[in-house]
Amino acid sequence: MHYIRFCRPPEVQPGRSHASVKIVLTITTDLSDSFLSPGIPIQLAVVGAYTQQKDGKSQLVPVNLIQTNPPTWRAGMRVLKLDLPLPPSQPIETIQIRPLNRQLTALSTDDVLPGAQGLIMGVYADMPRPGGGPAPSVCFRSLRLSTGDPGVVQTLQIEEDLGESIARHIWDSGIVMVSLFADLCFDSTAGTAQKKALPLLRDILSPQDRALNILELGCGVGVMGIGLARILALRQAKEQPRILMTDLPEAEQKARANIARQADASANLDFEPLDWEDGKDDRFGDQAASCAWELVALCDCTYNTDTLPPLVKTLSALHRHSATHSAETGAPVNTEVLVATKLRHSSERIFFDLMSAEGWAIREQTVLPLPMLDGEAQAVEVYLFGKQG
Repeated sequence: MHYIRFCRPPEVQPGRSHASVKIVLTITTDLSDSFLSPGIPIQLAVVGAYTQQKDGKSQLVPVNLIQTNPPTWRAGMRVLKLDLPLPPSQPIETIQIRPLNRQLTALSTDDVLPGAQGLIMGVYADMPRPGGGPAPSVCFRSLRLSTGDPGVVQTLQIEEDLGESIARHIWDSGIVMVSLFADLCFDSTAGTAQKKALPLLRDILSPQDRALNILELGCGVGVMGIGLARILALRQAKEQPRILMTDLPEAEQKARANIARQADASANLDFEPLDWEDGKDDRFGDQAASCAWELVALCDCTYNTDTLPPLVKTLSALHRHSATHSAETGAPVNTEVLVATKLRHSSERIFFDLMSAEGWAIREQTVLPLPMLDGEAQAVEVYLFGKQG
């Protein structure tokens, strides 16, 4: 998958007859390690929006900022600069850039999961006001959650930093996993292939008589944990799940900002710092130590092989903690581990050797295709582990 990125915040400049907005963008992979080089040039849509009051309610009204000659991304480009007039009568509050061709755009989970072709994810940003303070330092992504019911429209919004650094950004596996969860939990149009491939995972995510406790390791900006929380909440089960996202302390600000964006999520969703160097020695925060965890999930956490030994030890420590907690409460819990990864290099395979050495066995697995518009297809591998014995 590729991502449209703002290289710097959109800049609004006043003019005699109308203001204009200057934009510098690029289109890269999730790690910003290569630029999109399409065989056929890709035209882009630039859409602004402003708030309008109607029937006592606020609603966003879209405005196409490109009337003729859409901006085009071609092979060999590294950046694309735009200078666009703004409508004088509407105060544009947000701006969106996406492919003009709907078939190339990752708009919903049903677009992502089939893996039929390479996609581009659009980007949104708030517009600065001339003289109204500093330009925004963040942008956000939007993904519709396909519930199988055309009357239910829910959109996941995830904030990330502007620019091309890999920190505090969405990565491919997170988007793919949210799409997988939607397919497992609803009768989506993406088909039932993953329901057949991952029946145990689907059972775990099915409505429970009691609240389901899920802990995520290495959550980053929070796309997988928040997406899962939104999907499980939409099913309106009797007991809503508890999802605790964890990562190093420097991830907390962005994770909490994205939790705050989920005003309509009824799941118990929170963040707590957790360093695997502490976790491997059974040192957990108050929330991580407060219950037994039915599912421990991690996404794109195997890329740094130096951190894999403490990661695997942390997984085993969480399993021991959950077993002890469930024995004390008399409520049996069997902790499973869900791993999603887009392998970047072969050395990451040591993760599976470490898991085996700790007594973890793969209970089920699948491969989710991730085609690319300009090169060899990629894939996200999904594994559900359980403890042997």
